[in-house]
Amino acid sequence: MRVRSEPPAENHHIIRSEDGRCASWAGAVDDLWKLGKPVGCGGPWKDTPVRAGKPSDPYLMTGYDRKSLTLSHEGKTSITISVEVDIDGNGNWKVYKSFDVPADKLVQHRFSDSFAAYWVRVVAGKDTVAGAQFLYE
Repeated sequence: MRVRSEPPAENHHIIRSEDGRCASWAGAVDDLWKLGKPVGCGGPWKDTPVRAGKPSDPYLMTGYDRKSLTLSHEGKTSITISVEVDIDGNGNWKVYKSFDVPADKLVQHRFSDSFAAYWVRVVAGKDTVAGAQFLYE
């Protein structure tokens, strides 16, 4: 059985197609804050084959309070994974910190509460299958 939840008819932030099969929310940023602070988890790598020296896709970091990172890889020896940040959103990437990630171990890092950047990406020092997952609370 398929249950369909309809927003109130008076919701002026919902734009619907004529056939009613498609809808889009077009609210303002202030409306989002009424839902509570943003939180989430995910990252640019999850059991992902990576090439040495090739940065991951950028991952959004701005707008979140408490930020932490878990790094891992499937290699047989330790590798270095560097975390690069774009502080102002202009594509000016700088190394934040490099981590020695042992084989078969998770490395966890909590960013200071005062740390802020627009984007973050990770770079492995060797070809491997790796994980770089963020937790934003």
